Amino acid sequence: MFEKNINLIDIQTVAVSLIVLVVSFLRIIPDVHNFSPIIALGIFGALHYKNKILSYVIPILSIWFSDLIINNFIYNLSNNIVFLYEGFYWQYLSYILIIFLSFNFNKRKIAILNLLFLVLSSSLLFFVITNFGYWLTTDTYDNSVIGLLNCYIAAIPFYKGTLLSTLFYTPLFIGVYYLLQKKILLLRSNHIVY
Repeated sequence: MFEKNINLIDIQTVAVSLIVLVVSFLRIIPDVHNFSPIIALGIFGALHYKNKILSYVIPILSIWFSDLIINNFIYNLSNNIVFLYEGFYWQYLSYILIIFLSFNFNKRKIAILNLLFLVLSSSLLFFVITNFGYWLTTDTYDNSVIGLLNCYIAAIPFYKGTLLSTLFYTPLFIGVYYLLQKKILLLRSNHIVY
């Protein structure tokens, strides 16, 4: 009976979900200039989930839950509960597009050049969308092309952290999971090509 029930559980989906959940909580550790694992988390999840819906739902919910903790227990200076922070939709739109790009990229073949392309394009996509959103929704910069350029220029130090963290975390997560698959047969996936 137990053996029958264990076969109904998709061990790989459970393992990937646990990794995604744990990684999302690495954000609680204060980061310097956007050195965060979140973009790598989106790439990793999208490449490793068999189910397209789960590749969106689990990472986005994990990010939201970690945001909930960060915004209410670490950065909250008031007594109000913050469910969604101001401008969240620009970041979440970026995450959704990164997952879409990764899930649909090159039949999910994991190779150095493919990962490099995903890392560079995902971090650039995040930079362009979130800073455009900041420029559009705040009064920090003029509502002009020059104001937009100034916004992007001011954000370059943050882009450096985003790019470096994505370059660091993406191969780390994928490499560790690859080694786990080598050791634990239940984690091996047929839908990914290494």
